[in-house]
Amino acid sequence: MISNDNFAKTSSYLSNSGKNIRTVLQLFGQEDTYKPYFVSRGAGIQLSPEESFRADFYVYTICTAGSAVIMVNNTEVRIEKNSFFAAIPSTILLLKKHSKDFKAKVLIFEKSFLLKNILDARQLEQLGFFSFDTIAHLRLHTDEALLLKSKLDEIHDSSKQEKIFQHQIIQSLVFNLLFETAEMYFKHLNLSGKKAMSREEELYIKFMKLAQQYSQAHKDLDFYSQKLCISERYLIQVCKDISGKTPGTILAELLIHEAKLLLKNPDYNISMVSNELNYSSVAAFSKFFKKQTGLSPNKYKQE
Repeated sequence: MISNDNFAKTSSYLSNSGKNIRTVLQLFGQEDTYKPYFVSRGAGIQLSPEESFRADFYVYTICTAGSAVIMVNNTEVRIEKNSFFAAIPSTILLLKKHSKDFKAKVLIFEKSFLLKNILDARQLEQLGFFSFDTIAHLRLHTDEALLLKSKLDEIHDSSKQEKIFQHQIIQSLVFNLLFETAEMYFKHLNLSGKKAMSREEELYIKFMKLAQQYSQAHKDLDFYSQKLCISERYLIQVCKDISGKTPGTILAELLIHEAKLLLKNPDYNISMVSNELNYSSVAAFSKFFKKQTGLSPNKYKQE
C-alpha cells in the first residue's frame, strides 16, 4: 500500500512482526532519515509485498490514480482515485493487488510524533479515522482530495528543508492536515447515515483548530467561545468531557510548548520570547512559565 519512488528489490523482510518507519524506509529503498515520520509525493508501486505485516506506525494515504486492494486486519478494502485511507499502529496490512497506474500520496508517523506535548492517544482517536473499531476508508470529493493533497505536498516540501524548528513545523502541518481530514470524514459519515460525530466532539475539534492557530495571540476563553458561538461554561464542559482537560489547560500546554522551543534558541532572550508570545511584560510571562513548569524562564534556558 505504501508507494514511493524507489521500492527495494526484495520483500523477504516482511513478516507479521511490527515494522517501524526506519525499517520500512530501508525495505522500500529509502535512506535512513532518523525521523519519526515520512511523507511521499506519490509514485507507482514497483514491487508488491508478498506477505502481510503489522505496522508500528500511523498510516495516512490518498490515492491519486488507479486502484488497489488491500487487506486490513483480514478485511478487504478497495482504494480508488481520491480515496482516503488511514490505519493505526498494530494494524495488519497486505497489499493484495493493484493496477499498473496506481499511485498514492502517503504519510506515516510513529506514535510519539504527535503525542509528545501536543496530543494524547484519546485526542487522536477523537479524529474518528484513527480508532480501533473503524476501518477509515472513504471516497472524497475532488475538491476535498485536492485540498488534502496540497497539504501533504506542503509537508513533503517542508520535510526537505533545514530549519531550527523543522520538527515542530512538520508537527503543526500534520496536525492541521488531520483536523481538516476529520472535518471531511465526519461530514461523509453524516451523509452516509453512519454514526455521526456528536456536537461536543465537533466543537472540541473546532476549538483545537482555533487553539493551534490563535493560542499565542488570544489567551482568554471569551475569544474562543465567541468564535464557536457558545458560552465559556459550555466550552469548559466540552473540553473536559472529551479530553479530560479544561480549555485553559490546553491553551497553557500549547503556549508552554512554544515557549520552551523559543527558549532553547540561543538567538532569543527572555524578553524576545515574551514579545513573541504576546505577553504584556517579561514579568507576566515569567510568572506564567514558572507556574506551569516550576522553573523560571532564565533557569530553564540555563539548563
